[in-house]
Amino acid sequence: MASDRQFPFLNPMSMIKDLGRVRDIAAVLVKHGFGQLVTALAQIDAYGIGPLIRSMPFQSPSEPGEPGEPTTNAVRVRLVFQDLGPTFIKLGQILSTRPDLIPDEYAAELRKLQDNVPPFGFAEARAQIEGELKASLSAVFDRFDETPLGTASIGQVYAARLKTGEEVVVKVQRPGVRAKIESDINLLTALASQLETRFPRFKPYDATGILQEFHKAVCRELDYTTELRNCLRFADIFRQNPEVTIPRVYKPFSSHQVLTMERIRGVKITLGETIGDDKKILARTALRAVLVMVFEAGFFHADPHPGNIFALEGNRVAFLDLGMVGRLDEGMRFRMADLIVALLERDVEEIARLLLMMGIREGKVNQPRLRRDISEVMDKILGLPLEEIRFSEILTDLLEGARRHHLKIPNEYTLMGKALLTIEGLGRELDPLLDIESEVAPFIQKLILVRYSAKHLTRTMTKRLNEFYHWSHELPSHVMTILDDLQAGELRVKVEQLEQGQLMRNLEAIAGKISAALVISALILSSSLFLTFTKFEYVILGIPASLFLGAIGYVGAAFLGIRMIRAVVKAKDPDE
Repeated sequence: MASDRQFPFLNPMSMIKDLGRVRDIAAVLVKHGFGQLVTALAQIDAYGIGPLIRSMPFQSPSEPGEPGEPTTNAVRVRLVFQDLGPTFIKLGQILSTRPDLIPDEYAAELRKLQDNVPPFGFAEARAQIEGELKASLSAVFDRFDETPLGTASIGQVYAARLKTGEEVVVKVQRPGVRAKIESDINLLTALASQLETRFPRFKPYDATGILQEFHKAVCRELDYTTELRNCLRFADIFRQNPEVTIPRVYKPFSSHQVLTMERIRGVKITLGETIGDDKKILARTALRAVLVMVFEAGFFHADPHPGNIFALEGNRVAFLDLGMVGRLDEGMRFRMADLIVALLERDVEEIARLLLMMGIREGKVNQPRLRRDISEVMDKILGLPLEEIRFSEILTDLLEGARRHHLKIPNEYTLMGKALLTIEGLGRELDPLLDIESEVAPFIQKLILVRYSAKHLTRTMTKRLNEFYHWSHELPSHVMTILDDLQAGELRVKVEQLEQGQLMRNLEAIAGKISAALVISALILSSSLFLTFTKFEYVILGIPASLFLGAIGYVGAAFLGIRMIRAVVKAKDPDE
């Protein structure tokens, strides 16, 4: 199946046929003022890349861009992507949704990329559809328009009518696009790998990592069954909501490269007034739908811009182009609720704590500086009237700002921030007085109620007790292993060369922690033994002594364990 095929990275044999593409890339880079990068590429002798570039008739490999051309790097990068065609356009479009991978100014510029590609012929489309569906067009469709409704870098969309009378649109993948993208990704990965190996200054940009992310994203887009499944899931989320429409998909007439779905007849949401809709109602309906996706379902449209949301008669909205989605599990939704509450309360300490919890540390975090930067973000909204505060923008600033402090925020959060920022901007365009806080508040309150409901607390407690049960059974064996190694003289401790006083303090701390671990183990073991004495006759405060003493032991072990964990965390983060 198409979805199972992976693009072969760094295949030297395929580089032979890609050398012509190297020439194209080098020429476009020089044209837009990236001659220094071409100079670096010219020093790569692998696969014949360097000799080819050195043989090209450039005036100078470091010549600037054309006169009058915009000088910002972000603009020039966009122009390079635009000139290099479908693969690079799609790469730029995907990167524009990933502020966790590229700087904000580049993401904003790449969002301007358009699919300026010529349509492919109807004969090719027909052959593609019939080959995928294993049936002739006339056997499936009562009518099939030969002129496409739209053309993009990956495929085209046609209007048609099924034999059963339903009006549909048929998305057809561009013939050969997979092979073309495979070839370009293979080439780009080889170039990036060679640059990072030969020139360490390129390594921080992590071009190979970005290309791997692009590879995964474009694989999903090239498999139309992904969008089909997304449509089915969104339809289930909104099945009881008459204000939101999700296009029906026709699974028997769809495949990995063909997608048949209901034709939605409406207008772009910003033109809703032309069909008699109320812009303010449309704004709230679209916003609430996205909030349901994010905070209730944890499955959301990752790019809800005006072109992907139609206004239908009766102040209803329809969501289109559902190939790109984001996911938030329950724990992530709880943390987002906490972050939004902290944001509304301007609680800098809590915001810092949550960002540290949400992010993956990729280096030492200067926490005082992190809190100072958060305070500066909060100062932007100090004293502003509610209608002027862009809460999603502030939230996105906080998530993206965490990167500057060596905190890698998972992509799910950044996708969510972008989706909320996009829908808030659209809502404010339709209704400048839209009160975002009052719209978000019920969803946050509901999440908090769910978190502290008896059902959720019971489930969480059961899970934690199960974890504690397994931990308490494993800990004694780990402690015995340490003691056996110690007795046999085989215990190894990694010691860094330190000043003598510091070394003694560290050894005392280690000894204290080992002692605490032994005491905790003893308490757990003794408590477990007490709980096995079910026929113990004595009673303390109306409670069987075995249960009373066992509970005290577990509480004592938990107390000491928490103190030890806090001591370890404090030792790792001296800035706290």
